[in-house]
Amino acid sequence: MLPSINQIHQRLSRSLLVSSLALICAVGCGKPTGLEKVVVSGTVTLDGQLIPNGEIRFIPAPGTPGPVSGGPIKDGAYMAKGKGGVPLGEHLVEIKAYRAMAKGTGQSASADPEGGAAEQYLDKRYNEQTTLKATIAADTETQDFQLTSK
Repeated sequence: MLPSINQIHQRLSRSLLVSSLALICAVGCGKPTGLEKVVVSGTVTLDGQLIPNGEIRFIPAPGTPGPVSGGPIKDGAYMAKGKGGVPLGEHLVEIKAYRAMAKGTGQSASADPEGGAAEQYLDKRYNEQTTLKATIAADTETQDFQLTSK
């Protein structure tokens, strides 16, 4: 006797369910193959003063795999957590600081590049021609940068 349509449908449904669960376990229960990263935070100062507004970027040096990561600097503090954090290894570090540009009489100034005219005022050795380096390890939580204008 041949199985009914309902019996065939039930068998197919069970097979599909078992196959789906097996696939989910195989994919979801395996060892992660992604890049190891850590969230890094810290402070950035210029001549001992907190940088009020800027940005920091960690750029993997040759031999360190991974994307560029970083974050905004606000009142001297930053947290590089985008894209899961900073990849482990050696990095070049670019730091930019912004301040309001002088405006005409009666106009307000803003240090926020999106809120008005701003200028980047750090020396090129901290950004375009950076000499800053950082080694990020699995236990790195903070990385502070003390910059000088001279």
